[in-house]
Amino acid sequence: MIQKDIIVVGGGIAGLTAALSLVHKGKDVLLIEKNENCGGLMNSFERDGFRFEAGARALVNAGLVKPLIKEFALDIEILPNPITLGIEDRLLKIDGEQSLYLYADVLKDLYPESKDEVDRIIQAIHEIIEDMKVLYGVDNPLFAKKKKNALTMAPSVVAWMLKYIRTMYRIVKMDIPFEDSLDVLDTNQSLKDIIGQHFFRKTPVFFALSYFALYNDYIYPKGGVGAFMQKLVEAVGARGGEIRYKTEIVCVDARNKMLKDSVGNEYRYNKMIWTGDLKALYTMTSDEGLAKQSLGKFRARKQAILAHKGAESVFSVFLAADLPPEFFHEKASGHVFYTPNRRGLKTVHTTELQALLQRWDTVQKEDLYLWLERFCHYNTFEISIPVLRDPDAAPPGKTGIIISNLFDYELTRRIRARGWYEEFKKRVEKLFIMTVSSSIYPNLKDKVLFSFSASPWSIYERVGSSEGSIVGWSFEGKIPVVTSMFKMGSSVKTALPDVYAAGKWVYSPAGGPTAIMTGRIAAKQCK
Repeated sequence: MIQKDIIVVGGGIAGLTAALSLVHKGKDVLLIEKNENCGGLMNSFERDGFRFEAGARALVNAGLVKPLIKEFALDIEILPNPITLGIEDRLLKIDGEQSLYLYADVLKDLYPESKDEVDRIIQAIHEIIEDMKVLYGVDNPLFAKKKKNALTMAPSVVAWMLKYIRTMYRIVKMDIPFEDSLDVLDTNQSLKDIIGQHFFRKTPVFFALSYFALYNDYIYPKGGVGAFMQKLVEAVGARGGEIRYKTEIVCVDARNKMLKDSVGNEYRYNKMIWTGDLKALYTMTSDEGLAKQSLGKFRARKQAILAHKGAESVFSVFLAADLPPEFFHEKASGHVFYTPNRRGLKTVHTTELQALLQRWDTVQKEDLYLWLERFCHYNTFEISIPVLRDPDAAPPGKTGIIISNLFDYELTRRIRARGWYEEFKKRVEKLFIMTVSSSIYPNLKDKVLFSFSASPWSIYERVGSSEGSIVGWSFEGKIPVVTSMFKMGSSVKTALPDVYAAGKWVYSPAGGPTAIMTGRIAAKQCK
């Protein structure tokens, strides 16, 4: 029997943030990770001298990552991560807010019949960017570098508070699916697709349209995203924290505050932070012996959590090219969101996909591949080229590339059940490579040294994320966790005594910054 004051389950960014925050204050902490290394959906790996990102292609600072590095004196270099937006042969490197209006020019050239609609969309994005400045404290007099007399500050504080209240009111009003919001601003389906088809279905409009501002906030750690995670691991160990790898928790006894792993080891805790999948927590937890009040809350929460699903996942193709980085640098930056055809997906990823799933028992392989060809031809791809940010990420004169787009877990699961999985993955690899080779990177297909892929099923197996989700809950239904910015502080609470949760499953919309924030909040609850 192992006894620890605080046990953190899960070694992703939320778990490591929570553990580091606690050991930094001298707490007795054990972090348990089921894989052979930490990182979760933020990890890097190498193959034949090429470095690839297994999850997030870069980090969004959001006023959290750089302060985290500074607070814990992490020895890691941060590199620029410029973003390029591309549609057909129009490529725009994002460089500050002024790029928004250059983007408008691109859209007007591509959709000359929709110039007024472009103006309305750009204006909506601009207003949201202004809201973000208020929300994150830009021009907030309380955080001025030079201290001022309270009486002198009073007028500006009142003015800022009025702006803040107005901003929060607008954000609450924008808690609607971005598709619905674009329907009001725009009647051109292709234009709407180009604006939003790389977002998860039904993403809240504030989160979706604010993303243009976040393009300027991406950063890349020297050595890859995994190197940043490793620095967190080292910092936990240096402060006396313990990490157990290849240890999978299979049972939670909330009454006795005890965990059991897959080989029968038992762990007692005073407080516990769960940073893994919430479905797993509520499935493996025994409610025997819980107090009546806790029991009712636990069962109601469990029912809500198990009834909802994760958001779409991602399909990624990793490849090495016998081409120098300069070939790719001439086209765009090392992180690109690219759409090869201005038509957009229209119904390919919605009604056509649902029709395919509804008649799945009669679907032939040829039907599936015809759909897949349209899906790839009109989709938006995220293309990441690590060596354009970090010269050490590939052998001299060669380039590693990651090409990915959003993909449906349920379709992947059914393909696997039909025995088509490996062949399907190869078909996806071929189509992804052919698509970018015939557009943004001419003749790339002839220079491929090797390629392989990871599907939503791969993510589900590797990190245990329900439906292979990379951002937590789907927005297509009532979300069973906190969704209000006003209530983020309560997002880490569970229906179990002295058990807290953190990460992408406890607050929505979610991402790396959310995971860091909830990890810090959960750690504070354990002090």
